[in-house]
Formats: sequence, structure tokens, C-alpha cells
Amino acid sequence: MKKLIALLLASALMLCACVAKESPPPTEASAATDSTEATEETQETPQKKESSEGFGLSYLPEYGLNPFTCYATVNRALISLLYEGLFTVNNQFRAEPVLCESFKMYNEGRSYVFTINPTAKFSDGSPVTAADVEASIEAGRSCGIYMERLSHIDYYTVQEDGTLLIHVDTPFENLPLMLDVPVVKASTIKNQFPIGSGPYVISGQSLVRSKSWNGTAAPAIDLDRIYLSSCKSTGDLRDDFEFGSTDLIYCDPNSPASVGYRCDYEVWEAPTTILHYIGFNLYSGYFANDSLRRAVTYAIDREDIASKIYGGFALPSALPCSPYSDLNDPKLADSYSFAPAKYTAGLKESRVLVSEEYEYHEGIFLVCSDDPIRVAAAEYIAQVLNESGLRIVVSAVDHDTYMKKLDKGDFDLYYGETRMTANFDMTEFFSRYGNVMYGSIKDSSLVDLCYSAMENTGKYVELSARVMDQAPICPVVFKSYAIYVTRGKLVNITPSVDNVFHNAASARALADADKTYEGDEEA
Repeated sequence: MKKLIALLLASALMLCACVAKESPPPTEASAATDSTEATEETQETPQKKESSEGFGLSYLPEYGLNPFTCYATVNRALISLLYEGLFTVNNQFRAEPVLCESFKMYNEGRSYVFTINPTAKFSDGSPVTAADVEASIEAGRSCGIYMERLSHIDYYTVQEDGTLLIHVDTPFENLPLMLDVPVVKASTIKNQFPIGSGPYVISGQSLVRSKSWNGTAAPAIDLDRIYLSSCKSTGDLRDDFEFGSTDLIYCDPNSPASVGYRCDYEVWEAPTTILHYIGFNLYSGYFANDSLRRAVTYAIDREDIASKIYGGFALPSALPCSPYSDLNDPKLADSYSFAPAKYTAGLKESRVLVSEEYEYHEGIFLVCSDDPIRVAAAEYIAQVLNESGLRIVVSAVDHDTYMKKLDKGDFDLYYGETRMTANFDMTEFFSRYGNVMYGSIKDSSLVDLCYSAMENTGKYVELSARVMDQAPICPVVFKSYAIYVTRGKLVNITPSVDNVFHNAASARALADADKTYEGDEEA
């Protein structure tokens, strides 16, 4: 869903180059890159955009443009022009086929067979094959950005007819949502600049149209050449944008790495699956009390937090899935939204204010001090809870201390961040070895319901209702990224998840590729 905001000179919004240190936590892999395999197209004399002509992009060469090792958000704008996946995930969290010509699902959702678009080619003219897709998925399984979404893949193999078989360890209705992993030519997979099949290719200090690209979903930018400007710091990025040598910056405006700037621009909101939430200690302290945990959701004015703390670049959400997603049930969300009277009633029902057990108790609200936005949100929430008579103390500590205290359960509640998958799977919260299973919230019945929701998305409403009723966590917002553009340079842009130049007008519908019900035979 597009949000266009016209911003004037001397705007107070912020620009950043890279994701926060904990995004994507907690499975982020190191970003080591190998040497670049040069191609003929990378040897041209560098050309620099004049501020009054053409279109320019800046990037940080230090982080490379390998989609499996690059964690610099600003660079991923270029990545979305250089590479394509089997699918892309649009801003309503729906899968759209790209390199996938068609697919079939067998074995009640445990086996999928994908046919690659036979006309798809890499920028060097070679065809995109199932073997390239297989190699790219293998690379994604060890990459922090893609690891979680590929975690249920059991095995995969290229079949004799050139299709790709993927088998998952559980029935999985929406596997295409997980397969937006960029596909690169297998032999270049470890290069700093792997060969991709996107509409553009690197040529010197420019991106130029790929002569081999014949995709149907043309990007929102439609130019023969895009000028590149290499930068060493966020300050350089700011200068390039302010003085016109670059025309677009993709960033997290609430990152600790943000820098301020002044110029005339427009900005689009780009959706993410990054959830900010309150986690509770179910073993001890205030929030071992079920009634109090359930009540907290009504105490939080998420709209106010999104506006005042996140500067509008966050989507308030009472449920553990984005309001833009089809999985979100608006009626259920409304029933758990800000309602002070319900909070007061729940607090009274909990009896913690009259209990001798809590007479001198101070509830520790743990938050990572490396992220000032999360600290501000925790302080806001603590103030609200304290005004009701609780005694909540915010403990802002460095990242290492924060993680140690989470592991030890040394908190009453904490303010957390996690990058969810596009189907908003919650098993990592409740499974025994889940990456965000803090505060003794493991629950096998909730894990079972998570798997049921993977098999049948219609079960997700039941999962959301159960989570909100048991209240092991309390969702607050989903972060949004920002796309800052020189005024008037782009008009038709519908940014999707990790695809800055997504063009909804030319996208294929999933139904065009889904051949699930053509037969019952097993793969």
C-alpha cells in the first residue's frame, strides 16, 4: 500500500544507509564477500550524473551488491534492479510470480514443483535454470536475511525435465511467499557482484538496461541508464542526495545510523516484516499474572507511538501480522486495540496493586540501548503503566548485555525486534529452541497452531486470537522503511517487501502460475 508524503525544505525526517545492528536479529550472518568476477560490461569508463539530468543512485561499495551478503539497506535498492526471484512479495504480502512460469503442489502441500520461465536469461545471455535457482536457495539458507523463510525446506533437487522440486518438512500452503530469494548465476554466487537476471546490469559507474532481460513486470523506473555514485559514509550519501548527484535513497529512517539532511523531496513508505513488540517473563514478576499481561494491549496507544516515536514510519498493529496482510482480521484487531477502560478493568482483575507479593516490586523493562527508538518506545510505555500504579523501571543496556539478560530471564518485560517471514509465522517465539523464545513462553499447543496456520492460512485468525488471549507477547508496530526521491523524478512506484522498484501495474497474479489442482499425482 503506497503512502506518498510531500516534504518541504528543512524537513526534520532522517536518512540512513544501513539497517540497525539487530535487523535482522537474531540469526544475522556475517557479511563476508569474495572477490569480484569482472565481466566485459564492468570495464567502461565511469560516467557521473550531472545534477540536472538523468537519474542517479548512490551505494556503499564496502558492502557490495551480493544479495546474500549485503546488509546495507541503501544498496538493496540497486539489488532490486539487478536480481529477480522465483517470486516477489508485494506490499499486501502476496506472492507474485517472476522467474517462476508455473508451479504445482503435491502431497498436501509438502512437495512443490516449479517450472522456470523458459525465456528468462541472465545479463550475460545465458538461460536461468533450475540449477541456478537451487544454488541460490542453498546460499539463502545460510544468509541471515533469508534463513528463516527457508527453514522448513527439507530438500530440493533439479528434475530430469528441468523443473525444480522442493520438499518441505510440514504442509505449507504459502511456500511461494518464502521464495522471493534473489536468483543469481550459480558460478558467480560468491562474487561481490554476481550475475543476475534483472532489468539492469552494472556497466562502469552506471546501471544500463540488460539486453537479455525480457521480463513482464517492468520496474517503476524506465531509463536506459542510471548513474551510480559510490560513497564511503552516510554523510556522503546525504551530500549526494542534497546536491543532486543521486535521486533516490532507500533506508530505515529510524535506524541508529541515521543522519539528517535538508532538501526538497518526496517519500514513499516501504513495508517490512520487522515487528517491534513487548515480550513478557511468564515465570516471575508482574507479568507472570495472566490478567495483567492480557490487559497491557489495551494500555498502548499504538497510533500515538507510531506518530511520536517513529515519525510515521511504523504501522500500528495489535496483532502479530501486518494490517496490510490478508492474514490480518480487522475485527479481531479492533477488539485488542487501545482501550483505557479495558486496561483499568484488567489491572483491577489482576489484583497486583493490592497483592502483598508485589508491594515492593519494581518491574524491569529491558531494552537495547543501541537503538534509541526502541528506548524511547519503552520509556513511553513504561510511563503509561506507571501512571496506572505499577512500578516499571526501564533498563537500557548495550546489545551484549541485553542478549545475556534475555537468555537468563532477567527482566519482567522487554522491548524486542524481530524480522518475521511474509506469512508471519510465530513458531520461533514458542518452540523450545526458537530464536525469540525468551521469558519461558515456549508452548507446544501454540507451536501446533502455528503449523496448522502454515498448512491452512484460514487458521491464522485462530492463532492470532489465541496469542492475544494468552498474551506471551504484545505487538506494537511493524517498522516501515522509507524511499526518498528527488521531487518529480518518479511517479508510478509501489514499493514492496525488499523490492524498491516494484510496479504493481505490470505484475502477474499468483493464480496465473498456480497449477496446484491440475492433478493428484505425487512428485
